[in-house]
Amino acid sequence: MKPGSRSQIAVHDRLRPHDLALFAVSLALIAALPWMLMSAGSEPVEYRDQRTGSQTTVPAWAGILWFVIPFLVWPSMKAWNLIRKPAAATLGPGGIRLYREVGGLYARDNGKKVNLGWDEVQRIVLWRKRTRWLWFIPGWTAQVGVEKPDDWYQVSRPEPTEQERKSRGHRNDGSPIRLGAMLSSRSVRLGPVAFKRLAEAVATYAPQVEIVDERVYGKREVIGPSRTAH
Repeated sequence: MKPGSRSQIAVHDRLRPHDLALFAVSLALIAALPWMLMSAGSEPVEYRDQRTGSQTTVPAWAGILWFVIPFLVWPSMKAWNLIRKPAAATLGPGGIRLYREVGGLYARDNGKKVNLGWDEVQRIVLWRKRTRWLWFIPGWTAQVGVEKPDDWYQVSRPEPTEQERKSRGHRNDGSPIRLGAMLSSRSVRLGPVAFKRLAEAVATYAPQVEIVDERVYGKREVIGPSRTAH
């Protein structure tokens, strides 16, 4: 089945708060660009390539564009993919499919990271992955993943210890220690607003599947299964 066909429900990711700030800065930069170009003028400026030693002479305003354009390309790609609305997940009578995000641009890889029938799905989990922006600023990204009935806590043992259940720590891949180690390998980036839409679709096709919000330690919220499933 193709994403978004009538036989299934497609779930799209929504605008993230930090990208809203990025778009605001980009619009401000676009608004200021004419003034910046006029202020720079058209006087010739020489630029030297540090690797080859060659020199290039260009108008001063061209140097402004050389600096500004990379800062506009990134948010433009994000905006384009938000308009396109690629499916982050598709759900239908046959099961669930999750699609990996490409480069933080809201684009999705056509290759399915998760492709499971409902009889292979025990739990769908919303959780937070620990990340670092610019390699040193701590941050979080919302993830949605699937747990199977035969999943073990780790490859070597099926259940976590009591200490692991109560742990606030994270593994090297950013996943919480209190959750199973296999969850991260079946997870994709997806925000909480889109997760609600996904939960509604799960209730339609597989109301017996447990849906859980595990983002905050000590505040686990069970969203499904619906009572009408029993």
